[in-house]
Amino acid sequence: MTYQLPTPAGFGNCGTCAYFASGPPLVCQQCAAATLEPAAPFYCTACGQRIATAQDRCSNRLCGDPGRQFEFNHAIAMKTGALDRAIKDHKYNQRWGWGIIFARVLLGHLARDPAVAEADLIIPMPTLPLPPGATTRKEIDHAGWVIESAAAQDTVGYAFRADPPVIVKTQATPRMASTNDYGERLSVSSSIYDALQVLDPAAVVGATVVVFDDVFTTGNTLNAVARRLREAGARTVRGVTLARQPWG
Repeated sequence: MTYQLPTPAGFGNCGTCAYFASGPPLVCQQCAAATLEPAAPFYCTACGQRIATAQDRCSNRLCGDPGRQFEFNHAIAMKTGALDRAIKDHKYNQRWGWGIIFARVLLGHLARDPAVAEADLIIPMPTLPLPPGATTRKEIDHAGWVIESAAAQDTVGYAFRADPPVIVKTQATPRMASTNDYGERLSVSSSIYDALQVLDPAAVVGATVVVFDDVFTTGNTLNAVARRLREAGARTVRGVTLARQPWG
């Protein structure tokens, strides 16, 4: 008798999927890949933004900046359609189960992306420390919750670390999403840099550090984090994100 494995329900319908409770990451990543919009075939090797041809230059000014502190950001997909809705559900509607699904998609991506997977350290985009008494990041730190969930489901041994944090914000900072031009982005990036503190320099000295976030837009936030990590001794800093915001 041949047993037929169930067909995944499709990304966006994860709550009704037969693999929801304990889906293998590769199944979830393959299911997501069939639905999500990739950045390919041509994209900027620094920020991941789609470009028209392999010869085109990216219009993101940070990519051509000789002072850029991160090596590259790899986005799993574009922030459109089902992924856009899922990220908003996770961040604004307290649908914490998405963090577990995002973690599986991330794990599946790592199996295909050695430039990210072979990092010495994979950490979430830094945020304020957890308040006293908090036992989970899911309601406070969305990127950290995904990394915690990925570590809990990891069967390979990737270098995830969310707690104790390697780097944190010491105070709230303006939101990069509220900026309107390059000058404002640089100003907010400077504020973020000033608020960052590396708590465990020994963990980053000589290391290739990957910083995970849910959305990548211009890279100025990642650049501020990378600058602080490199000053603490990191050899190189790379980014990986669930989604690349389409360039406006």
